[in-house]
Amino acid sequence: MKKYILILAGALLLFSCRDYLDVVPKGYIIPNSVAEYELLLIGGDNGPNLTNNASVLHFTNDNFYFSSQEIGSGSNNLNTNYALYAWNDNRYADPTVACSAWNDAYRNIYTFNKIIEDIDGATLAAGDTEELRKRVKAQAYYGRAYEYLFLVNIFAKQYKESSAGSDLGVPLVLKADVTQTLPTRGTVAGVYAQILDDLNKAVQGLPETSNIMNLPTLGAGYALMARTSLYKNDYENAKKYSLLALDKNSNLFDYTQPDFSNGNLSVKNAEQYATHFFSLPGNGFLSESAVALFPQDGVDDKRLSEQFMAREVLENGEVTGYRYILGTNDYSYKGTTSVSIGEMYITQAEAEARLGNSGVAINLLNTLRDKRIADNVQLSAADFPTQNDLVKFCLEERRREMIYTNTRLFDLKRENLEQAFAKETIHKVLGTTNITFTAAPNSGKLVLPIPAQVLKFNPEMPQN
Repeated sequence: MKKYILILAGALLLFSCRDYLDVVPKGYIIPNSVAEYELLLIGGDNGPNLTNNASVLHFTNDNFYFSSQEIGSGSNNLNTNYALYAWNDNRYADPTVACSAWNDAYRNIYTFNKIIEDIDGATLAAGDTEELRKRVKAQAYYGRAYEYLFLVNIFAKQYKESSAGSDLGVPLVLKADVTQTLPTRGTVAGVYAQILDDLNKAVQGLPETSNIMNLPTLGAGYALMARTSLYKNDYENAKKYSLLALDKNSNLFDYTQPDFSNGNLSVKNAEQYATHFFSLPGNGFLSESAVALFPQDGVDDKRLSEQFMAREVLENGEVTGYRYILGTNDYSYKGTTSVSIGEMYITQAEAEARLGNSGVAINLLNTLRDKRIADNVQLSAADFPTQNDLVKFCLEERRREMIYTNTRLFDLKRENLEQAFAKETIHKVLGTTNITFTAAPNSGKLVLPIPAQVLKFNPEMPQN
């Protein structure tokens, strides 16, 4: 029995070419010129720079709590929001329930594969150049690497040097052929090797600048290599590539300016090397552990005060505290999983701290915090008696800086590999007093199982 990649039917029509489709579907254009292949990259509302993986990423990390209204009832086995939040066995366990974190990613990969395979034979229409051909192909390599980095971190164990060569990864689909036999899951190490191979090819042709936010630049390529290296615990390369990214753009915007507001999208867009969006998962409140990251003693960290709305908690008419809610007017912006300048500062800082360069790490932290905290008090070596103390602070700073990127799950899995930073992840259902879910470190709950809908078409695919 042949095994097939599960892809949305619309994507098959949109991205198939004459080799697989005898008649061009009405309303669709089969790309012929280099410029038309670039249009595939740019896409629209359902283009390859959007992946609907918000629910998987948002309901499974430790940054947010949700109410029963938002997660629904656990008695409904088809309610994936509840299953994700509870880390239970109903996570996409019904074959009738589609998992967009898987389907969208492979749909996008099909598009990137199509570009990589066919653009060398595309015609040069008026205004097209060989330089454009090289750039579009490089951006497709970047896009494919991006999707695989998320897939392997959602559906596989965290990269661990001692076991990555045997831990199950995700299928590496590298051809735009919907009838091909689905490759095996391979290994985590194999997927990471492919990601870095794609990115090494990408940086050979990525442009210095781009007028379209979702088309990656050379800085984006280096930044994604830095993120990938950090997830591998390869601190030398995380340092190397974050430095290369910052060499392309290191301009942090000052959140402490009087006219800064969280609704100023142009300011935040300027800190992105490239944008990649996900769908909106709805409201939620900062968890207790996330709120505790921000000092409550008069220190005004704009990443809290300007990015969240404080809502009073009342008991018997008295204010007993605050819950910080997301959902402000630019949440569609905040729903980006892309690499940013702020991320590169904190990535380099963590790499330097782990490599023993504490002075450099502290200077990087101060540079970032000066742009985020009003009247920031400078950190010094005296604040960190041990190397572990400095690394821990870098991890906390990363969580503060990247709280809206929906990548916290990956850092949480990464931290859980180290005894000094491992933690039990807790989810509370707000509005109740007795519903709490927990995920012990390295229990496997933070790894999403392969969706049953995928296994229906690929029954021999092994689970974790």
